[in-house]
Amino acid sequence: MRRARLIRHSVIPIAAVAGLVLAAGCSSGGSKNTSSNSGNSSNVNVSSLASDVTSAAALPSFSTYAAQYGGNVPTTGLAGKKLMIIPGAGLAACTEIAQADAAIAKDAGMVPTIFANDGTTAAHNTGIENAIHQGYAAIDFGCAGDPSTSAVAFKQAEAAGIAVAVYGATPQEAAAAGVTYNNVDPYALDAKIAAEQAVAQHNGKPFKAIAITSNAAPATAIMEAALKAELKKDCPACSVTEVNVEVPQWATDIQSTVSQSLLQHPDVTVLFPDYAGMLTYMLAGIQSAHRTNSIKAYLAFGGGTPFVQLQTQEPGKSIIQSDIGGYPPWTGYLMFLQTARALAKMPPISYTDAIGPDRVVTPQNAVEVLTTGGWGTDWVNGFRGLLGLPALSGQDLTAAATLNGAMVGKP
Repeated sequence: MRRARLIRHSVIPIAAVAGLVLAAGCSSGGSKNTSSNSGNSSNVNVSSLASDVTSAAALPSFSTYAAQYGGNVPTTGLAGKKLMIIPGAGLAACTEIAQADAAIAKDAGMVPTIFANDGTTAAHNTGIENAIHQGYAAIDFGCAGDPSTSAVAFKQAEAAGIAVAVYGATPQEAAAAGVTYNNVDPYALDAKIAAEQAVAQHNGKPFKAIAITSNAAPATAIMEAALKAELKKDCPACSVTEVNVEVPQWATDIQSTVSQSLLQHPDVTVLFPDYAGMLTYMLAGIQSAHRTNSIKAYLAFGGGTPFVQLQTQEPGKSIIQSDIGGYPPWTGYLMFLQTARALAKMPPISYTDAIGPDRVVTPQNAVEVLTTGGWGTDWVNGFRGLLGLPALSGQDLTAAATLNGAMVGKP
């Protein structure tokens, strides 16, 4: 399936539900219905929507993406060169991306360092400055971070001859940071598939939903715009009310926000949590509102073993219908491929092509995804082939594909 992309043009205003107070100092207000229509749903082809979801839930293949990754990249001159990896903080996927990036960089002969940080701009700048002053050849930055906040530091790094690659930046953020080597996720497609899944499971009949957003995250506006556009097309009588909780407040505010929202809106039957990291707190909120038998949740971008695990047991198995996300090791390899291209002074893979597959995890395939890693192994040797590295096999291949088993869990 071709990965369509929706570029953000504007941020949609969002108001939090009454009583929600964010630690960042935002004032609370009444919840806002941002998409509401009367009448019956359109004559949508439910079978077609369900087919899209089935395709997105299938095991992806590297061959689907190989042609857009730009061909072979020479790595013979990388031996001994240092790579500074500055991941986002607080999210398991960010750590896993960094670990995969470091692993493939090491196999290419580089000496990688993962710079532990607290996610602040000051910490990111320290990592960049360390790379400048300690003779690093490249910097990889990304996951839950906006590179434009460190634009000055990145420009200094590039002026010092350091190659810079990032993950997860919007085109606007990458341009503001002066970075051209960027890889991302198909956020708009993820939201589109989630909307299709919800409409298909409701057999095209209208429903009322709440979207749990985090406006500071760059992907939020992209996903929300795509979600609303797809619902408007497939289910014009469906409605979505948004509540916003930023990442630092997830652990403290999502449970109460979800519980309060469901109590205030007893006719809501669907939740669209934007990020998988919200799921544990969302489930607690559903339980405290005594709504475990009447709520379905879709989207939950980000994936990861702990969240897939929720779909293999109750109440998550009945509630969480999709957990949509990429595979951190694949993302880490793709970031290093961009880095290798930068070091070889080759053009970057374009924004629309520098993506990997985002698989839809459902209660039906969750055990398979959890126990196998869910993305197969062909992508490992696919990337190694592009980088001129020998193919792996057997236990070595499995270990590379699963970060030595870290990506595999038990139901």
